[in-house]
Amino acid sequence: MKWFSFVVGVLCIIYAGLYFLGLLPVGFWQSTIDVVIGRELGAYYKIVPAESSEYQGIVALSLGVALIALSRWKIQRCKTDE
Repeated sequence: MKWFSFVVGVLCIIYAGLYFLGLLPVGFWQSTIDVVIGRELGAYYKIVPAESSEYQGIVALSLGVALIALSRWKIQRCKTDE
């Protein structure tokens, strides 16, 4: 679980870095979904910025930092004698 948290955290930080540098395509999630479901060939869509897109990089960065911190946190289970 720690390894998974670390890897997802690093991916979130890389995503946030690419977002802040402006290297992600417009509508990153829409482009990803288009690969899976496909769209009409030759169709054009008007690109309009979303209101929530301004917080996308900050959320990804904070999630990545939290996941990496969680992966480094030593969790010990309590052993109780009954």
